[in-house]
Amino acid sequence: MSIINFVLVNLLTMSKNVHPEDRKAIDKLIAHMYEHPQEHFDISNHARMIGFSVSKLNKSFKVYQGIGPATYFRNLKMEKARKLHEEDRHTWTEISSIFGYADLASFSKAFKRIHGFCPRNATSGE
Repeated sequence: MSIINFVLVNLLTMSKNVHPEDRKAIDKLIAHMYEHPQEHFDISNHARMIGFSVSKLNKSFKVYQGIGPATYFRNLKMEKARKLHEEDRHTWTEISSIFGYADLASFSKAFKRIHGFCPRNATSGE
């Protein structure tokens, strides 16, 4: 079994361990994340948004998605940032501002953590 198949089977198994109503609430939160990637992730507000406690959100989200909600949101932001840059419509400084980072340095650090390379190297395909 390939590693990809193993991960997919594992995620499918984990998601079955989350109550259907909880999955629906988490899907609502994920949709919100996709619609508002420029927002700061506030675990308390996001938990409240879907009627969960912070601990329930963290636990259920991790079981359902395999990672915590803050990590999921950070990954989503960085993927959207990379795609936005590929459209050649914004500089990295503009993109860092769009996604709510105070400066390019903090954005670059987050980007590198997710993608494994700095934004300035993204155009070279590294």
